[in-house]
Amino acid sequence: MPETYHRVVLAQDVPDRSLAGFVVNGWPVLIAREEGAFHALINRCTHQAASFTPDGRVRRGAVMCPLHGARFKLDNGECLGGAGYAPLLRFSVREVDGWIEVAVPDEAPGAEHLPVTPLS
Repeated sequence: MPETYHRVVLAQDVPDRSLAGFVVNGWPVLIAREEGAFHALINRCTHQAASFTPDGRVRRGAVMCPLHGARFKLDNGECLGGAGYAPLLRFSVREVDGWIEVAVPDEAPGAEHLPVTPLS
């Protein structure tokens, strides 16, 4: 599936040990920064389709879902802790002229890629 890089956010606007959610070409994207490295993953937990933002956390190379605490490695999307959830989809990410750019598929995401909004 072809993909294209999109300019998303200034690198200086994503502090270390933080995450931020964006919609990039229709795709829910989570950008996380830890120890100066940027990671881009789908902003949808594979456990119950919850968004990681705004309340998720970045700790020790992983992102934690705010809904039930599922943790996923930033570098490969793998689930930690024996829960056995499917890995998170990862996107290529790069920094160009102070901007974070993320490569997402050119085609629209399917329903299986979109987070659900919990009922209030």
